[in-house]
Amino acid sequence: MREYEVDERNTYNMDEKGFFVGVASRSKRVFSKAFWQFKERTEAIKDGNREWVTLIACVCASGEALPPALVHQGSSGIQST
Repeated sequence: MREYEVDERNTYNMDEKGFFVGVASRSKRVFSKAFWQFKERTEAIKDGNREWVTLIACVCASGEALPPALVHQGSSGIQST
């Protein structure tokens, strides 16, 4: 940054994290220890009632942070007739 005289106020780091939002249900599953260790099916069960939302955070090298942003599915606003 010094070599190219880039001001720390012009250097940002951005990160994003996705979340499922909606009705969740707890489920129990039974499988073998070998299957668990293989970790093929250890992820959370997802149902069709969830929406994906992404949180975006951005912090400047000087320590200042921009307000976080949420990205979610929009609608076209066109009504069917």
